[in-house]
Amino acid sequence: MRIDCDLLTGFLGSGKTTLLNAWLRAPESAGTAVVVNEVGDIGIDQLVLAEVAENVLLLESGCLCCTLSGSLRETLLNVVAVARANGTALTRIVIETTGLAEPLPILHSLLGDKLLTETMRLNQVIVTVDGAQGLRQLRTQPESVRQLAAAEVVVITKTDLADKVEVEALKHAIAGANPLAHVLTCTSGDEAVAVFTQQGGARQWDAVRDGSASAQVLTGLDRKAHDAHDDHDPNNDHDHDHAFHERVSTVSFYLDGPITWAGIAAWWHLVSRYYGDDLLRCKGLLRVEDARPPQIFLQTVGREFHRPEPLDHWPSDDQRSRLVCIGVGIDRSWLAHSLAALRLDEPGLLPPDLAALDSLIPQPSESR
Repeated sequence: MRIDCDLLTGFLGSGKTTLLNAWLRAPESAGTAVVVNEVGDIGIDQLVLAEVAENVLLLESGCLCCTLSGSLRETLLNVVAVARANGTALTRIVIETTGLAEPLPILHSLLGDKLLTETMRLNQVIVTVDGAQGLRQLRTQPESVRQLAAAEVVVITKTDLADKVEVEALKHAIAGANPLAHVLTCTSGDEAVAVFTQQGGARQWDAVRDGSASAQVLTGLDRKAHDAHDDHDPNNDHDHDHAFHERVSTVSFYLDGPITWAGIAAWWHLVSRYYGDDLLRCKGLLRVEDARPPQIFLQTVGREFHRPEPLDHWPSDDQRSRLVCIGVGIDRSWLAHSLAALRLDEPGLLPPDLAALDSLIPQPSESR
């Protein structure tokens, strides 16, 4: 069985260390290894019991801690090797980044490096956001926005120091930009166990069935988009929402029509060519006609399309395929139009733009 891997990130001073320390002190953390940029970041003087190998420490909780040295691949595989050599039943690895880290390169490694994917699976991206400073940071710090865009779980920290109105405004901003993220509030790491025992990946979809996510939901492959926020009054927006949504937004689709491998290749060629690095992340739970098994969990990061994960069973009560796109300046109408590419069933058809796509899709008057 592969080891679950959690990526813990968040802007400077947002409470990553406090949350991680609380997790390591909980009995549930048994079998965890932690990879950090600097050992001092997790209060190592209080937690270290012994050094078990070069650059690897055994914490008093029984967890292993390793400083990030060399490549991420080398560090992760070293942790696994040390755990096996010491008879440690390793079940989870938590990677803690620095506050200015860009999460996408790490996701590339965890999703695309064959040596790593054979040993571990990306479970979830956890992002801490300062309850008192978060809104200002999202307005002024591009790193914090990109971190949030990648999140499966968002932990709003220091809520005891923040104004309740500000915390609610921060929740609203988070939900508007990344509606699939599970949001928790936290004081002094009190939600650490709930955070680190979340199940991410394809299993996350069951929580957003029946269109409950507060996203912009587009239904079907017929290019007819229905904005889930049609009733929203733009005059009631706060200034911070405008600034936030200009940079990162999320668009979700339910897909009712057929999907093929050729169609997925055509669609990805089209959107990656058009958006490039501005399309930060896509996640899809798809039924693919020519896949065995037919259900897959799809992930992309930046320009990289990572190998889809086959699923033994459909993890949601809602049987529809669905796709989520998170990016900078993404256009929901353009993306809705692009979904027609998923119908293409002839390999090698890679439309460079929407006009070329339209020429490949039979129009109603052409049908027999």
